[in-house]
Amino acid sequence: MRYLFLINPHSGSGKGLAAWQKVQRYLASQQVDYQIVFSKYPGHPRELAAACADHRLRLDCLVVIGGDGTLHETLTGLMMSGSRPCPIAYIPAGTGNDFARGYRISTDPLEALRQILNNRQPHLINVGRYRDLSTGQTGIFLNNFGIGFDAAIVHATNHSRAKEWLNHHHLGTFAYVSKALHALFTQPAFTVRVADGGKEVVFPRGFLLIASNHPYIGGGICVAPDQRITERQLELVVVEKRGWLSLLGAMLAFACGRITTSSAAHVFRGEQLRYRIQSAQYGQVDGEEPGRRAFDLELACQEYPVWQEPLAK
Repeated sequence: MRYLFLINPHSGSGKGLAAWQKVQRYLASQQVDYQIVFSKYPGHPRELAAACADHRLRLDCLVVIGGDGTLHETLTGLMMSGSRPCPIAYIPAGTGNDFARGYRISTDPLEALRQILNNRQPHLINVGRYRDLSTGQTGIFLNNFGIGFDAAIVHATNHSRAKEWLNHHHLGTFAYVSKALHALFTQPAFTVRVADGGKEVVFPRGFLLIASNHPYIGGGICVAPDQRITERQLELVVVEKRGWLSLLGAMLAFACGRITTSSAAHVFRGEQLRYRIQSAQYGQVDGEEPGRRAFDLELACQEYPVWQEPLAK
């Protein structure tokens, strides 16, 4: 096996570099055939992955060391190249590490590496693909595509001056919670239209929409407990803002990982989903921001190979 390690040294406020240093020492002791490349700026992992896919570089597996955002960019570069799929693997070194939870990858760098080196066959996962009919924009998501409340939290957290300091001192959860409380009172309701079995279902007071590819969001919140990354389907949950008491109950259920049991939540599942929001709202795709705008989305599924043995349940 020939591996290429794509490393984001700045992910998780330096966790990426620390993880690579541990991995590098282990690789040297095992005489593994590998190359390395470091990402240097936002968007660079996508460019590097696309170049690898186009030229293949006698490569059997591309291993990402970084956060969910680095993994998202890398897989986007691989999938959008149109070349034959190059198996991917992941050593989580970010803040949330939700993909690692969804696929069952250890957060210990050496254990995650052993899951790769001991693997003997590719494992197919589901990847969400989206197309925005209003802009023509296309892309993928490994974790979630959120609009409304959770995306407003992501926006506020990403643009917080204290984010890097809090992450460095392992207080990233505090930042997320504080921004969630702010968004709870500032996020407006909006109209959501969901295509369901040939008819359109309208929710005039939507507050939160999350399309999920596996159960987790926001660093471990279980938003889609029945969703599996190995199954060819996606789940969309729409939460309404019916009143403050109902909303507080729904958000408590969200924080406790039981949002799908709330009376304010509506769940749709399938290989394809279609929904639209005509007023400008914040969005987030695997923690990245497509901007505050209206959305007219078609979602679909696509398989992709992972060269990594999941941990036992």
